[in-house]
Amino acid sequence: MREIAHPMFEDRCLVSCGMLRPEIDHLVKTGFLNPRRVLFTPPGLHALPRKLEEHLLTRLAQARELCSDHEIIVVYGKKCYVSTDEPLKRVDSILQAAGQGIVRVQGDTGYDMLASFEDRQRISDGRQDRILWFTPGWLKSWKAVYQRYFGWDSADANANFPGFYDKIIVLDGLGLAEETMTEHAEEILELFDWTGLEVAFHPITLDRFKGLLKDAWSSA
Repeated sequence: MREIAHPMFEDRCLVSCGMLRPEIDHLVKTGFLNPRRVLFTPPGLHALPRKLEEHLLTRLAQARELCSDHEIIVVYGKKCYVSTDEPLKRVDSILQAAGQGIVRVQGDTGYDMLASFEDRQRISDGRQDRILWFTPGWLKSWKAVYQRYFGWDSADANANFPGFYDKIIVLDGLGLAEETMTEHAEEILELFDWTGLEVAFHPITLDRFKGLLKDAWSSA
């Protein structure tokens, strides 16, 4: 069902982490978002901080072709940039150095924008720290993050997942569980084999994400 487009987004450009592309594409398709332009950085660049900054600044420059700084909304968590070389630098400091008036959607991470800490505690029966939280974007990109960017092999996976996490929970705001488990079962099995973690889908709404996007628009 198509929603009524929100004219308040018509004068905005969005720059987002590619991990949230499935949700943002859905909100555009269903009419909640109707921005001038949507630009995505490659998913998973939190694993490569310098590359993250490079791609983020490139997308901001592209957004400025149609939008001024105060018309740009950045969809990145505040904890998505962490570097041992620059321990005080965060996404917000990158944005502040890049221009005046650029607004970031408030959330610690991409999955936090979809489900709050309290939501995750409820979903995990109070064990949210023991869950490896995935989104549909993570399902598509986990190999790039862990195997290509981090350079982990199966031994690294065995050292970093079992014992630290109980299972993987996919925050499913797009109703993909049945299709994924039936048509892409081999991909889920591959993820299970590599991480040693059960993979479960949990249905959510996109209400929190929509609210955070609205808040970002109104704070500009």
